[in-house]
Amino acid sequence: MMKQLFPIFFLLCALFSCQKQEERGSQEVGISFSYTPFTADPRKGTDPATVQLSFMLYEGLTRVEADGKVTPALAKEIKISKDKKSYIFTLKEAMWSDGSPLTAYHFEQAWKRVLDPSFPSRSAHLLYPLKNGARAKKGECSTDEVGVKAIDEETLLVELEHPVPYFLQLVSFASYFPVPYHGDEVPHPDNGGELLTNGPFMLSGWKNDDEITLIRNPYYWNANRVKLDRVRVLIIGDEETVLRLFEQGDVDFFGGLASPLPLDAVPSLKKNGLFSEQPSTGTAFSTFNVNRYPFNNAHIRKAFAYAIHRKTIIENISQMGDDIASGPVPHTLKDVATTFFEDYKKVLAKEHLKQGLEELGITKKEFPKVTYYYFSSKIQKNLAAALQSYWKKVLGIEVKLQAHDLKSHMAKLKSKDFQIAQMSWVGQYYDPMSFLERFKTKDSFRNYSGWENSHYTEMITNSYDKEGAERLELLQEAEALLMEEMPLIPLYHYHMTYVKNPRLKNLAITPTGIVLFHHSYLGY
Repeated sequence: MMKQLFPIFFLLCALFSCQKQEERGSQEVGISFSYTPFTADPRKGTDPATVQLSFMLYEGLTRVEADGKVTPALAKEIKISKDKKSYIFTLKEAMWSDGSPLTAYHFEQAWKRVLDPSFPSRSAHLLYPLKNGARAKKGECSTDEVGVKAIDEETLLVELEHPVPYFLQLVSFASYFPVPYHGDEVPHPDNGGELLTNGPFMLSGWKNDDEITLIRNPYYWNANRVKLDRVRVLIIGDEETVLRLFEQGDVDFFGGLASPLPLDAVPSLKKNGLFSEQPSTGTAFSTFNVNRYPFNNAHIRKAFAYAIHRKTIIENISQMGDDIASGPVPHTLKDVATTFFEDYKKVLAKEHLKQGLEELGITKKEFPKVTYYYFSSKIQKNLAAALQSYWKKVLGIEVKLQAHDLKSHMAKLKSKDFQIAQMSWVGQYYDPMSFLERFKTKDSFRNYSGWENSHYTEMITNSYDKEGAERLELLQEAEALLMEEMPLIPLYHYHMTYVKNPRLKNLAITPTGIVLFHHSYLGY
C-alpha cells in the first residue's frame, strides 16, 4: 500500500491537501506528537514532546538558532563581568498572553522555585551553576541565597558558582524559561483555567490523548514576525496513522523524537524525495553498571563494546543516516569528528574478554548470567536483538533481553538496578558539556553507570576556566579517558529525520532537535 501511495503524493498535495488547507485556514498547520506532553510547565519536562511544546508556548533570555548560534530573545542587553561569574540581563519590553507585563521578577521567582527541594523537576540540575543552586536544591540553604535577583522590572542579576563558558546556551533551554503565578508550578491545562504563556503561540485547547490547539500570541514581543494563525497538535501513537494523515493533508510536519517516522516507510520516503534529515545532538548507547559484577571489570566492558558492528546497525536498524559513535559527544558539537575506538574489532574484543576473565578469576563457562534491559518500541527491540546477536557471535556469551515500559525502564536506570541497559540522550543545550557533565561524579544527574574518576572530574572542573580551542582540547581529553574506561558503549549519533508539506516555509530546526515555528508560514 505504501508503494502505491507515495508516487502520487505531490498530486494529492496539489488536489487534496491544498483544498484541506483552504478549509482549515490559510495559515493553519497540523503537526503530531506520539503522546500527550506530561506538563505545561517548561521547567519540569525533559521528554521530547513536552520540551517541543514548551518552546512553542514560552521563550527565555536567549535562543539557539538553526546554525547552533545563540542569539538574544527576551534579553535586550547582556553584560558579563571580567571574572565571568556575574551576568546582567536587561529585558526587552514583553508581556504575558493576557497582556500583563513580563518582568525580571518572573525570572527570579521561576528559577528559585525550581531549586526549592519540594519542586518536582527532572532538570533542576541545569540550574546548579547558579550560586548556591545545588545547595538550595539539597535543602542546605534557602532559595533566597540563590544567585539570581531582579534589580528592577527590566534588570536581572545572575551570579554563578564558577565561570560557565556555555551559560548563554544553557539559559536558552526550557528549564530557564519564566513562568507567571509567582514561580509556582504551572497548573495542568486539563484542570481548566487560562494558561499564561509568553512565546509565539498560546494555548487554545487541550484534550489529552487527542489534540492540543495553539493560536498566535498577539502579545508575543516579536508577534509581527509570527505568520501562523493556528497550530493543531494531533496526539497519535501509531506512526503509520500519522503518515496516512500526512498524505491526506491533515498533518504538515512530523518527525524527530516527538513523533518518529515509521521505519518501514523510510525507503519509500527517500525514493520519493520526502525524507529530510540533519545531524542532531543525540546519542544512542548501552550503559554498564560499573559497580555490578561482571561489568566492574573494564576489560569485560571493552569486550562487549568492540564486538558490536555499528555500521551494520545503522544501515539495517536505525536506517536514518545516523553516524557511528565512538564517544558520547555527537559530531555536530565538534569541529572534527574523533574516533576513540574502531568499529567491530573482533580480535580485540576476544583479547579483552580473555584478560577480563583472568582478572575476575573465572572461565568463560563460569561467566555469570547477563540481562540486557531496554524500553519497549520496535526500533529499541531490534537494536537490543542485534547487540545480543553480536555478543553471542563474537564473544560466545548468551545475553537475556528484558523489555519494560519507558517509565519502569527509567526507574531501573535511576536506581541502578541493572547490569547493562539501553538508552539514549539528547543534548539539552548546545555544548559538549551537555554530555560530559553527566560523568563528573558518580552521583551526577543521569550518570546511570555510577562511574567516577578523579582525573576526569579534575579535567571537567578545569574546563570552566578555559575558552575556545584550549577548552575543547581539554574536553576531548576527558572524553578519551571516558572511552578508555568504557562505562558506556556509544552506538550511534542521531540524525533529526522528518517529512514536511512542501508549502511549509521558513521552518527552522535547532541542532538539539527543537522545531522553531516562529517565522514559518504556508506559501506556494
